[in-house]
Amino acid sequence: MTAANTPSRRWSLLFLVCACMPAGAHDLVFRDGFQRVADAPGSDAEAARFLAMATFGPNAADVARLRAVGYRQWIEQQLSLPASLQRPEVEQAVIAAIPNPPGQLARLEIWMRNAVTGPDQLRQRIAWALSQVFVTTYLQSKLNADPGSLAELYDTFTRHAGGWFDADGAFHPGTYESLLGDVTRSPAMAKMLTYLRNRPGDPVLGTSPDENYAREVLQLFSIGLVLRHPDFSPVLDRAGIPIPTYTQAEIGAYARVFTGLSYVGGFNSNPLGANWSPASYQPLTCYAGRHDRASKVLLDYAGADAVPPQHFVLPEDQACETDLAGGLGVIAGHPNVAPFIARQLIQRFTTSNPSPAYVARIAAVFDGDAAGRRGDIGAVVSAILLDDEARQGTAAAPAVFGKAREPLLKLTALYRRYDARAQNGLYGRPNYAAYLQTPQGAPSVFNYYSPDYLPPGELAAAHLVAPELQIVNESSVFSAANDLMTQVRRTIGSANLKPTQVGLDLSPLLPLAGNPAALVARLDADLMYGAMSAPMRATLESLVAALPAGDPMRRVRTSLHVVLASPEFAVQK
Repeated sequence: MTAANTPSRRWSLLFLVCACMPAGAHDLVFRDGFQRVADAPGSDAEAARFLAMATFGPNAADVARLRAVGYRQWIEQQLSLPASLQRPEVEQAVIAAIPNPPGQLARLEIWMRNAVTGPDQLRQRIAWALSQVFVTTYLQSKLNADPGSLAELYDTFTRHAGGWFDADGAFHPGTYESLLGDVTRSPAMAKMLTYLRNRPGDPVLGTSPDENYAREVLQLFSIGLVLRHPDFSPVLDRAGIPIPTYTQAEIGAYARVFTGLSYVGGFNSNPLGANWSPASYQPLTCYAGRHDRASKVLLDYAGADAVPPQHFVLPEDQACETDLAGGLGVIAGHPNVAPFIARQLIQRFTTSNPSPAYVARIAAVFDGDAAGRRGDIGAVVSAILLDDEARQGTAAAPAVFGKAREPLLKLTALYRRYDARAQNGLYGRPNYAAYLQTPQGAPSVFNYYSPDYLPPGELAAAHLVAPELQIVNESSVFSAANDLMTQVRRTIGSANLKPTQVGLDLSPLLPLAGNPAALVARLDADLMYGAMSAPMRATLESLVAALPAGDPMRRVRTSLHVVLASPEFAVQK
């Protein structure tokens, strides 16, 4: 399904609502060409902090826009923008490469371009978060030669971030259940988790359907291993033991649900390589003759040990599509889905250790927005960003609020803040290996890191998770810092900058180089959003003052690199 490029009707409704507001609803003060509203950030630092959570990194234009229109209107406008997609361009690159394997370069180029310059920044960040829940990786299942299907799956996340209009003008809300259905029909996911051309078992041969997707869709994509209260705390039995959500029997039943799925060109077709066709990325078809038509005993919402059991059951001889819709509907309706997905999305945007009350509030939004629609992804993320715990940060939860920055988002923040670009208009080949994060390139279906990772030491002793720290070690700290230093050395206007190299525009910083305090204050505003500690500020000012005053670029580059490599920049609060 392809998103129409017409502006969303939400945009028109937004301005209609604003025009009909009573007098006094706005501050009626015009600055920078925008009209200020009541919920606008009170400072550039406050705006930048919010944008660090909601985008791939704040820049001056976004800060000004957010301060002008306020939080809610900014979110509404972002989710109303058409989705910046990958697959249409990747498809052209695939066609051009036939009969040779196309590789991932075109897909990664467009990913970085959208992350750095895409106007729909919130959609792009939501897609990035969803890609870490519903994980596929080009490192497995021969997906390295199939960038088109990976790009289409990522576009699925982008469209569901705020809903989309199809070619006929019909609006499709982005809900969890519809996303789960599209992910299940994705050729990329079917190859990744080996249920493409999944067949019924054969009792004579002693075979059974592939259980890979059945297991992971339950464990990783929806309900997790144990029953949860709305605040994500585990539901315990009378012995105080967490109650499992499913058993091997339910995995086997779902494996039979996911039989019969293959490419639209035919069950045994292979639309790749020299035989490439759009079927490589189009939603899979369910082939009735290859589907297990026996009855299937699915989940019991009370848990695997419920007495008496109250399993959902799919009757025998149902159509393939009916079984699929019914089976996915049972998963999507499970009460665990709301806290399970809410917590992971909170971790991706705002804080690694949300309070139980924060999770419960977001789970409640997941369970039904103002229109009664369950699992509205845009509404859920909006609630995450606007929640008091997120807005107040350490003031609301001084001991635990915050998260380690994702390593790759250090690079995108630098690129966006200093207008990174190359003369040839391409981002080329960023050193993703230095950050241990390549888009859709996690080591496995378990993502780059676990949402439950407990770093050894004080955090583990306090039972505080820090997912991103699972890929931070002595080697990765140096590799990321060294690559960021390389980026800082490449500046627009430099005689040594090649047309194919991405350069930073550091010209706004150069006039400040003669005043260490002013330069450090600007770097604090640009990259740390006013949160730099007094000791770090004093140390950095002394460093700048010790460098030759006659070499302003050296002062700028050195101080910028120190900020990027600092522990304070590594933490988002």
